[in-house]
Amino acid sequence: MGLLGLTGVLIGVVLHSPLLMAVAGALGMGVGGLLGWLGGKRYLVAICIGVLIGAALGYQAGDDDILIMAAGTGGAMAGFIANFLEQFHQKK
Repeated sequence: MGLLGLTGVLIGVVLHSPLLMAVAGALGMGVGGLLGWLGGKRYLVAICIGVLIGAALGYQAGDDDILIMAAGTGGAMAGFIANFLEQFHQKK
């Protein structure tokens, strides 16, 4: 809940909107709570690792826009890989 809530708040910070900070933070916490209730904690950990790797690679470019895109792409790729591995693991 905290991770997705913080993500929502940071979206509001980037867009300079206190209202959006509150709304996106609350929505993020709701989605995070739902994912935790459904048992998706490993999935979120994989996404966090992907975001960190993507951000580290994007940081080397020296441009904020590339950093944001690289972090998002790293999270998306890690999510796809985690989903694939979870499906593969269940078919044993």
